[in-house]
Amino acid sequence: MRECKVNSRDLAYENTDKLALCDVGKSSELVQCIEDLPGYIPANDPRVDLIVKSLFKIDAHPIEKPVSLRDLNESIKSNIAGETKISIYEGEWPDMKAIPGSDIPLPVELFVAAPMIKDWREGRASESKGGKSSRDIIRQYAEMNPKTSPPIRSVDIIVDSDSRVFLALQGDGAHRLCAAKMRGDREILCREISIVRLK
Repeated sequence: MRECKVNSRDLAYENTDKLALCDVGKSSELVQCIEDLPGYIPANDPRVDLIVKSLFKIDAHPIEKPVSLRDLNESIKSNIAGETKISIYEGEWPDMKAIPGSDIPLPVELFVAAPMIKDWREGRASESKGGKSSRDIIRQYAEMNPKTSPPIRSVDIIVDSDSRVFLALQGDGAHRLCAAKMRGDREILCREISIVRLK
């Protein structure tokens, strides 16, 4: 398992040849669910329900500070054993069609990283959006109804060889994720999900 040590501002990594992040959660049931998955499954595949149920059964230990998404991606890229994309579309081109109600709820507490987020409450250290600080945007989202928020996009479910599981937001929705963590939400709707299996 990767050793983690916390410095004054961020999480630092040691022993980067092995990947496992701070024991966020572990699930042998999930490992069984994702065995022999093809490279692509539609969101309405019955196996997706089993995967989601197994994620919500994990006794999670959320990390206090997010890890660097760039460092995380760098450390896992040479350790990937396989990947399955969960698609919101079904059928073959040119007859593909969107699957109604295909956004998938995932546990908020299993997320360890999001683009440029250095603190779940403060957000991004230096970037503002529309003249507002990350902190203000997160507070604004936190006051909204989570059920009417659009889904966050491009989420990786990462599973290592020791059955450790964590989630990383690779795309859009970092401030919405931070707001969900601030509110203490149990779940957040996600779209464009990949299951990444590590060696």
